[in-house]
Amino acid sequence: MIVGSKTNNKIQIRIANNADRHTIYSMRHSVYATELSQHAENEELILTDSLDEFNVYIVAQIDDKVVGFISITPPDKNTYSIDKYLSRDSLPFTIDDSTFEIRILTIDKNSRGSRIAALLMYASLRWIESNGGIRVIVIGRVDLLDLYNKIGLKNTGIQVNSGALTFELMTVTINDA
Repeated sequence: MIVGSKTNNKIQIRIANNADRHTIYSMRHSVYATELSQHAENEELILTDSLDEFNVYIVAQIDDKVVGFISITPPDKNTYSIDKYLSRDSLPFTIDDSTFEIRILTIDKNSRGSRIAALLMYASLRWIESNGGIRVIVIGRVDLLDLYNKIGLKNTGIQVNSGALTFELMTVTINDA
């Protein structure tokens, strides 16, 4: 998908390839370790986790530069990032083989405030739908709840902390997104 941006540069939304992974991991470190203090900084200046072995990333690119990304955790490994914070028995919904997780919505500082976040969210929901997903789960930063609510995600009232950040568990079914 290619759309125009407010600076007249074309925004390309696409599935990330292996070459994009280093950029994604570097951006993750820059935002979540250095800027937001959710994670400790490290000498490698990259941030990864075990879900990266099978997550699907969708990237936003302007010219030749990745300016944002979002991660989708499919259900086939039966593990999600929310498992680090919450017991599945405490969830107000059931997780099954049609549940996908969206996580790590990240936008480059210079591109924040544009429509890139909304485009990535929309692309991730359509990807999930095309891959048989019915329920979407997210733990979104509480300071960004309005963004998530605009695309249809519903707050559950369940919050978790990670480093210096507070997140809210949200969900939506594809038919409501």
